[in-house]
Amino acid sequence: MKLLDLLAKLGILRYGTKAGTYRTGKDRPTEFMMDDVYNAERDLTTKDDVKKAAESLKRKGR
Repeated sequence: MKLLDLLAKLGILRYGTKAGTYRTGKDRPTEFMMDDVYNAERDLTTKDDVKKAAESLKRKGR
């Protein structure tokens, strides 16, 4: 994981925007529904992020 990605996940670093016009709520991305979220993949912690962290700790013998 890159340092900038880690800082974004921790909420320390925020940058970028997303613009668009969406007709229905199903089409609307997460960035438009939450405050201070500019890129959902980078800014929000997901289940995959937690799994990757757990696997990394297992590989290090912890």
